[in-house]
Amino acid sequence: MKTTGYRQLCCGLAAYFCLTFSLCAQKVSVGLFFDMPVKTATFAVQSGSYAIIVDDTLLIAAVDRGAAMLLSSSGSGVRLRISGESMGTFSSVKAVGMGDEGLFSITCLNPLQPTLSYAQHAFIRSAKDGSGLLIVNQLDERFYLSGVVEAETGCAAKPEFFKAQAILSRTYLYAHFNRHGKDGFNLCDGVHCQAYKGLLTRCRRIRAAVNETEGTIVIDGEKRPITPSFHANCGGQTCHSENVWREKLPYLRSVRDEHCTYEQGARWQKRIALSEWRDYMSRSGIRVKTPRQLEFEQPLRKKYYEVNGKKVELTKIRHRFGLRSTFFDVGLAGGDVLLTGRGYGHGVGLCQEGAIQMAERGWGCEKILRHYYKNTSIINFNKARSTQAMQQDSMLFLFNPWRNELPDTTTFVDDVVARDSVEVQE
Repeated sequence: MKTTGYRQLCCGLAAYFCLTFSLCAQKVSVGLFFDMPVKTATFAVQSGSYAIIVDDTLLIAAVDRGAAMLLSSSGSGVRLRISGESMGTFSSVKAVGMGDEGLFSITCLNPLQPTLSYAQHAFIRSAKDGSGLLIVNQLDERFYLSGVVEAETGCAAKPEFFKAQAILSRTYLYAHFNRHGKDGFNLCDGVHCQAYKGLLTRCRRIRAAVNETEGTIVIDGEKRPITPSFHANCGGQTCHSENVWREKLPYLRSVRDEHCTYEQGARWQKRIALSEWRDYMSRSGIRVKTPRQLEFEQPLRKKYYEVNGKKVELTKIRHRFGLRSTFFDVGLAGGDVLLTGRGYGHGVGLCQEGAIQMAERGWGCEKILRHYYKNTSIINFNKARSTQAMQQDSMLFLFNPWRNELPDTTTFVDDVVARDSVEVQE
């Protein structure tokens, strides 16, 4: 660890401010490990330099690669140790990356979790309920989206698929930008929002896809960002939204998809004891005289498993028996019920394995999206909002994710740092 002078700090702060206020570098604050109580964690610099700020006071002007902090929950504060030396207990600890190259890792020690790498800035304080540490990663939108796309898709597909997935991830971000505003950040890193596991391998094709689709989102006929649902494999046909989530959305209509039918997630089987199946159906209102009456065919996707005029929602059956999808036939095999199924996931919206094959066959990202999302428009939000028409369009402006100020915890560099940087110069 080393301390640098005023010139290096100010250069980093200037670069930070330039990125913060540029149109293409909007900041996103992500709550990390939000679904678990983190008692102890380490922060380690992997590249670049970081200013360490405690309780809005500059503690260290710049720490470089190899420097590590141990952070522990202590009542309503954060106990901080740097390179084995106790720094004290503080209300908040901020690690501000200097410029665009800052990279750090977080390792949860209690509970123990794999080490993950993140870009740019970190903020740590006690969780409101006192259960542990609240760790927030603040970073440019493009870095966040790259991490989301890779977490959701891997890194082996063609660029046009990554572009389609980037547009969907951005659409979700814009529609739900401040979902966790009351918690002090924008989105969490779990499936409650969008899966985000940091930078992972930093796939160049994904980063390029995010940059090339900058500002592009999908909107519905009322100029609202769509619900950008997707799943692994539809088994040859996607599902109406109301068959899964009650609400009927005009753009989430069932469509045929022959592109995914020979992929890994296209086919599955599961055997269930006939007595268990029959008992569940009996409790659900379906009572039969002979097992043969339990047989069921689903050549096209349906909402209900139906026997003798009695119905059970397929989503309930899927949940009860842990099935890959609701797209299955029911037959008999000895003393068991044999489910022969197609697809993997809820089946609504974009089929990832189908879209991957479309990209392999030369489909562009917009053609892919229009296949799965009917009655929609694909727009560049950044360009649209700078026009007079956009300014007069109150409906689209209503969904501008940047129209409100971010939560207080997302302001990592402020007047306090500026004042402290002057003190470093002196």
